[in-house]
Amino acid sequence: MNKPVKILIIGPVQSGKTTIANFLADRGDQLNTGYRPTAGVRILEFEKEAPKNPKRPGQDKVIVELWDLSGDTKYDTCWPAALQSAQGIILVYNAENPKHESDLEGWVNQFPKKAGLQANLCVVFAHHLTGKPIKGTSKLPKNVEKLSVHDTSIEEGMQTIGSAFDKFFNNVMLANFAQQDKEENNLMV
Repeated sequence: MNKPVKILIIGPVQSGKTTIANFLADRGDQLNTGYRPTAGVRILEFEKEAPKNPKRPGQDKVIVELWDLSGDTKYDTCWPAALQSAQGIILVYNAENPKHESDLEGWVNQFPKKAGLQANLCVVFAHHLTGKPIKGTSKLPKNVEKLSVHDTSIEEGMQTIGSAFDKFFNNVMLANFAQQDKEENNLMV
């Protein structure tokens, strides 16, 4: 198995980042424990099926490290360190909170742009916290509209969070495969 795939989960306070991280890492016992703010960062690890890579047969599973970063700005001095070697970013905001939507540009400037990650290695989860059925599709502000957005809710977990993560994860892994090939080709030159 290769080194872990590092994915950051970022966004404003009380947007649902930890709930989504627990869901993805299959920590169902921690889904409905009430709001407890993340202190700094939590790192969750789990195995995930990798997309098939014909150049690397047998590489079926990878370790995913989900870095669940607190959205509290009192921890912002830690954010650059967490950003080091991130291979993908999930930006979560509360779709029912207009302030969160207006803060998106700042989050995109703080993380994906500073990391130099391409838009396909970043995804936005417009998370619905109330448990009400999702109506319509969230739209991103013009300055961040090149990112892919998915409406998510815990109640519709696999249909919303699971499928959006799988699509995003495949993009991250394909970029990893391409980077590995490039590094190997550079060694041969």
